[in-house]
Amino acid sequence: MPHHIPWEVKVKPHPGSSKSEIHNEPDWTKRRSHSIGFKNRDGGRTGITHPDHDQEQDYSNVNREAEEREHAEEVAEACRKRAELKHKIDSGELVNFRDVIEHQYSFHIRHPENRSLGWRYVLETTEDWVKEQQPWPANLERRKKQQDVEGGEEPVKTVSDGKEPDEEAWRRKTDGSSPQLTAQERTLLESIANEGTYMSHLQQNNGKQPCPQKNNRSSISIDEQDQFTPDNWLPRCPDLIRLTGKHPMNAEPPLTRLLDGGLITPNELHYIRNHGPVPRLLWELHRLDISDLKGRTTTLSMDQLKDSFRDSVINIPVAMACTGNRRRELNLQRKTKGANNGAASVGCAYWKGPLLRDVLVQCGIPPPTPTSERLYVNFAGADSPSEGPYETSIPLEYAMDSANDVILAMYMNDLPLPPDHGYPVRLIIPGYIGGRCVKWLRRIWITGHENTSYYHVWDNRVMPSWVLAKDSEAAKVLFHHPSTACYEQNMNSVILKPAPGEERSLQDVKAGEMYTVQGYAYNGGGHEVQQVEVSVDGGKTWLFASRKFPEYPIRHGSKFWTWLFWHVDVELSELVRSPGITVRCSDVAKNVQPEGAKWNLMGMMNNSWYTVKSEIITDTQGKTPATVRFRHPTEAGTLTGGWIQPSEEVKLAEAKQEAGTPEKKFTREEIEKHDKEGDCWIVVDNKVYDATSVLKWHPGGKAAILAHAAKCHQETTEQFASIHDDFAYKKLHECILGAVTEKTADFIKQTANPQPSTPEPPPDSPIALQQHRWIPVKLIARHQLSPDTTTYTFALPQGKTELGLGTCQHLQLGFHLQDKMLIRPYTPTRPIPPIPPNTTTPPTSPITTPIVSSKKKKSRRRKKPPSPLKNLNHHPPPTFDLTIKTYPPTPSQPGGALTSILSSLPLNETVDIRGPTGDIIYTGSGNFSISSSLYSSTTTTATTITPHNLHFTHISLLLAGSGITPGYALLSHIFHSLPHDRTKARVIDANRTERDILLKDELDKFQAESKHQIEIMHVLSHPSKDWTGKMGYVTPEIIREGLFPPDDNSVVFLCGPPGLVQGVALPALRGEFDLSTYFTWVGSQQESC
Repeated sequence: MPHHIPWEVKVKPHPGSSKSEIHNEPDWTKRRSHSIGFKNRDGGRTGITHPDHDQEQDYSNVNREAEEREHAEEVAEACRKRAELKHKIDSGELVNFRDVIEHQYSFHIRHPENRSLGWRYVLETTEDWVKEQQPWPANLERRKKQQDVEGGEEPVKTVSDGKEPDEEAWRRKTDGSSPQLTAQERTLLESIANEGTYMSHLQQNNGKQPCPQKNNRSSISIDEQDQFTPDNWLPRCPDLIRLTGKHPMNAEPPLTRLLDGGLITPNELHYIRNHGPVPRLLWELHRLDISDLKGRTTTLSMDQLKDSFRDSVINIPVAMACTGNRRRELNLQRKTKGANNGAASVGCAYWKGPLLRDVLVQCGIPPPTPTSERLYVNFAGADSPSEGPYETSIPLEYAMDSANDVILAMYMNDLPLPPDHGYPVRLIIPGYIGGRCVKWLRRIWITGHENTSYYHVWDNRVMPSWVLAKDSEAAKVLFHHPSTACYEQNMNSVILKPAPGEERSLQDVKAGEMYTVQGYAYNGGGHEVQQVEVSVDGGKTWLFASRKFPEYPIRHGSKFWTWLFWHVDVELSELVRSPGITVRCSDVAKNVQPEGAKWNLMGMMNNSWYTVKSEIITDTQGKTPATVRFRHPTEAGTLTGGWIQPSEEVKLAEAKQEAGTPEKKFTREEIEKHDKEGDCWIVVDNKVYDATSVLKWHPGGKAAILAHAAKCHQETTEQFASIHDDFAYKKLHECILGAVTEKTADFIKQTANPQPSTPEPPPDSPIALQQHRWIPVKLIARHQLSPDTTTYTFALPQGKTELGLGTCQHLQLGFHLQDKMLIRPYTPTRPIPPIPPNTTTPPTSPITTPIVSSKKKKSRRRKKPPSPLKNLNHHPPPTFDLTIKTYPPTPSQPGGALTSILSSLPLNETVDIRGPTGDIIYTGSGNFSISSSLYSSTTTTATTITPHNLHFTHISLLLAGSGITPGYALLSHIFHSLPHDRTKARVIDANRTERDILLKDELDKFQAESKHQIEIMHVLSHPSKDWTGKMGYVTPEIIREGLFPPDDNSVVFLCGPPGLVQGVALPALRGEFDLSTYFTWVGSQQESC
């Protein structure tokens, strides 16, 4: 936690939800979790559109000198634009989104060569700063009104911060006799002899070998978990297990994927350890400052670092492990200060770059002499974690020794560094812990003492087991003592196969059948792991395991910077009978891993014996054969399945955390109001906390909390428990407001284990959209339809020929900002999906609001469940169109965020899309495939996603503003299917003025050429004097006139602003029409501006 900011908690008093609010709260277990006005999984309020307020060039023939000169001019121009924008901001001028885009240079479009795969354009601002923090006249007026209503600030409750207080023999015993060898022992001796031959043929690595790993990440999609964090622009592997929630990113792969990845870990499977948001650094603008002992500084650009030290570049495999690898085993003894790392926070990759020694010498820093004072070389990253800059230091003498291979790495597995791994340059110290290998390197300097920054002193330390808190007097002394610091990695070994949860049927176990037990081992300081042993009898006897290293593993004659994979063949029947499989390793000095784990406050450097236990699983009813299941000590993050159980101390701490909850209750509706940085509530263990004051000093940064702001889901509880200790729970308790209502608690419980989501398309699928991952699409054209309406054309990614939407479904459009992704839902106006031959299970997010007139339930027409959707678009073009109304900036307000960005975005730039979303698909001729989760029937649960197929002859649409687009897709489908589709449609389209009517020409054509099958009524609240249609606001009378009357075969869909949907339409349809609402009320599009 930042030491320059008091750890003070301030809680703003709140009376809790009223008795009437609690009584009237919907039963969330019997209706959609994201009903109208409530937040859906993307953070938008369903059923609501916009709020009520207005809101490649070819250089192949250019010579190198000219190219470099032009590039230098581009960099200078980019710096000039940045300075110009900064001056504008510093001088107090109001800045809108278009201003920011015009002053931000898109280097990656013209110079993609020095960037990692999937690089995204990020606008260097936030929506909140542009729209809310600047003194726009509209903001000043709104704040004045708010102050007048509130009559000053409410008092806050302030809670001051208080303080909390011999290795066993491992060699096989013999009695001097020479018993006859078993077949297994003979095989073992042969493998030992073979390994001796193998080791004698291992080759030296000259630092010039190419990386043999070619299966690095090819996906460029972005996980939806990152969409509301500052890392929203980063493609990441979906297989990684997140250890600290959504943000910051700390993750490791499943053990099986680590084994499958091979001896050189693919980039996407390498563990990630971040203390905060990944800094977005540009190759062209990033600089590395190198200072000598007297403060004289040399500044290097990335091109200079890359080109000026070509002769010094080496490319070598290095194993790197997190100091917290296997920490969860310690957390189950007593909670440490770290996350629940499993046994896969390790990887081995090729790192390429110039030797640090040569760079320092070139910058005027000579190697130290034996008589000189002891000097240290310090390193600082460009990230901004909560405790200040991430810095560390090592002895200069060590860095200057060329045999230590300290590298300024710019490539990982022969590819530009991924941002999560330090792009554009990081420090690699082979044989050292990952915490010393500073990422996003921005500064190197020489001092006569060790680094004194927070992360050098208070992190990467092993405390004695009796130190239980960081703020004790003993801790303060020991954290500053050099003996507790972690530099070289310690020796470790882990079993990878059998995999966690692996099962084998006992009836398949045959006499003499062998099973290959596999795993990894590594050591620090370049020391060889000389021997790996496996025991299947609890450590009484040990089997010799064969080792396998990556190619060219040896440096400087005897140094092993890599890890190794080991294996040993054991009879499967012996494994089944065994109480467990244990591994340990030893080095050239005959040091052996300790048998037991030693708890320490930071949970670091755990390297005890690793044991996989087996258990027999039997079916009590005898229907399935018995199996043997293998269980590892723990599993990473919040996964369960390990055989180690929480200690009594851990259980007692959990029980204490349950006590002391105020009596006040809060509904889901009330909780969801507090979702901003200035008003942030979170729900943990069904208790409500005001975390607003914690944001400024939270060790994981504010984004980690804001990702869970105002969300009623179990995920917050699980992630908080996985990474916080007793002290954190104490601080959390100081923030308590009360508890959730019983209905909200039921909702959290029900949604804790959702049904499996629809599987994503395989990589070779022609369908572009993915439900849970963002894919980039390129903006290739704009077509101005009116002064404030534009059609944007986007190109699908290469190899994708189908968008993947059904009629009435929509996609999410996202744009990257500094703090989160800006997301809006849109329905494409081209291509219009044709009638599909079949229908599919609808996704779980809504597109429109159905209201069914159903006086007699027996009149509902159901059909057989459909088969999976095979083809939504037979031969669509590789592009699609979005027609969007622009909300431009005015002198009083900055305009709509996404629409302003799209109107100013350079062509060929990318945005991201995700989907499809929508519970309703129109399949033609009045037939709809509707998710059964829309039903409020007590026999249907909200997590059920089996579709119902219903038929209607009359469709009513009540739409407003940008809410016309989902209705347009439905009308277009009907129109283009005439005369076969005889479904009748009536539309009320509400807008302010004539120019606000979207797609009017197309709508007029539908009405004119459909022979009254499609009828459209436009209603304008502020028409011109020439307007001859309906005027004013939508009223129950207009609804009665413009839509079909109640009937068993009619349905109504709603999409518009909250004033229309919640204030007028719902009361009218429920009251005056007296409809029997068989469907749960759900919404459609969100804010469109």
